[in-house]
Amino acid sequence: MNYRILLLTAGMFVIGTEAFMIAGLLPALARDLDVSVAVAGQLVTAFSLAYAFGSPILATLTGRMERRRLMTGALLLFAVGNTLCGLGTAYFVVFLGRVISAAGAGLFAPAAAYTASMLAAPERRGRALSLVLGGATVALILGVPAGTWTAYMLNWRLPFWIVAGLSAAVAAGIRLFFPAVDSPGAASLAERLAQLRRPLVLSALAASLTWGIGVFLVYTYIADIFGPFGASGQTVTIVLLLAGVASFAGVQFGGYAVDRYGSSRIIVLTLWLLMAAVTALSLLNRIPGFTGPLVLGSAAMALWGFAGYAFNPAQQHRLIGLSGDAAGIVLSLHNSSIYLGTALGALIGGIVLQLGRASSLGFCSAAAFVATLIIHRASGRPAAKKSGASSRP
Repeated sequence: MNYRILLLTAGMFVIGTEAFMIAGLLPALARDLDVSVAVAGQLVTAFSLAYAFGSPILATLTGRMERRRLMTGALLLFAVGNTLCGLGTAYFVVFLGRVISAAGAGLFAPAAAYTASMLAAPERRGRALSLVLGGATVALILGVPAGTWTAYMLNWRLPFWIVAGLSAAVAAGIRLFFPAVDSPGAASLAERLAQLRRPLVLSALAASLTWGIGVFLVYTYIADIFGPFGASGQTVTIVLLLAGVASFAGVQFGGYAVDRYGSSRIIVLTLWLLMAAVTALSLLNRIPGFTGPLVLGSAAMALWGFAGYAFNPAQQHRLIGLSGDAAGIVLSLHNSSIYLGTALGALIGGIVLQLGRASSLGFCSAAAFVATLIIHRASGRPAAKKSGASSRP
C-alpha cells in the first residue's frame, strides 16, 4: 500500500481519537476544571456544532486551494486546538480549543478522502478510500481506549498533547512527501442548501440527525452510566475498547449486508438492536436484587457499537440512491447532520444528568432511535441500488 495513503489514514486516526476520547476524559476533566460533568459534556457539543456548521462553510471558502497545502494547514490548526485543550486551566480555554480542533478536522477529512482517490491507481481507489476512512474507526478500537487509560492513570491533559504532537508529525509528513494535488472545486453554499428542499433527502437527513442524538446521548456520558455498575476508570477503558471492536465489526457487516439485503432492511434492523442495547443500559440499575450488571452492561455496549456503526453505511447507501448526481453534496450534509446530532445528544444528556440520573440516559437514547425509525418509515421508498454520484466535496 502506498505510504502516502497510510499517512492520510494516520491523520484520520488522530482526528477520530480526539473527537471521541473526550467521553472517557470527562470525569477527570470536570474535577480539574471545577465544573459538573454535564457542563464538561458541552465540550462535545462545541466540537460537534463547530464541525456541523463550520465544515460546509470552510469547504466552500477553501474549495480552490491546493490539497497538500490545505491538509497540512488543517492538521496544524487541529494541533493548535489540542494544545490549547492540554494547556487550558479554565473551561473557556478548553472550549475554544475544541472549536479550533473541529475546524481543522472539518477541513482535513474531505480533503484526505479526495486526495486518496487521486493518488491511488484506478483499480485500487476503493480500497484506498476504505483504508483512509477506516482510520477513524480504528481510533475507536485503539486511540480512544488508550486516551482514556492515559487520562485515568496519568493526567487528562496528556492525551491532548499526544494528539497535538501526532497531528504536527502527520502534517510534516504530508508537506514533505506528498506531491501537489489540484483542487476538485467545491459546491457553493446555495447548491448545498438546495438539497434540503427535496423532501425525501430532507427526511433521510433528519433520520441521520436523530440517530446521532441517540448514539451520543449514551457515548458522551459512558463513564457516568457505568459508574453505578461499580466500574473503575480502567474498566471504562475496557468497555470502550469492546465497543470499538464491535463498531469495526458493525461497519464491515453493514457494508456487506446492504449489498445483499438492501439499505432499508439493515437500517430498520440496526435501529431495533440499538433500542434494545440502550434500553438495557437503563434497566440494569432498576431491577431489584439484580447482580452482575457490569457484564451485561458491557454486552449492551458491544451491541450498541455493532448496531450503531452498521447503520451508517446503510444510511449512506440510501442517501446515494435518493440523491443521484448530488450524492457528494448530500453525503457532506449527512456528516453535518450527524455532528449536529452529536451536539444535541451531548446537550440533552447534560440536561438529563442535571435533572435526574445517568440511568435515564438509555431511555432517552431509545426515544431518539424510535424517532429515527418513524422518520425512516415515513420517508418513503428504499434507495435505488445504483445511482450517480457527484465528486465534489
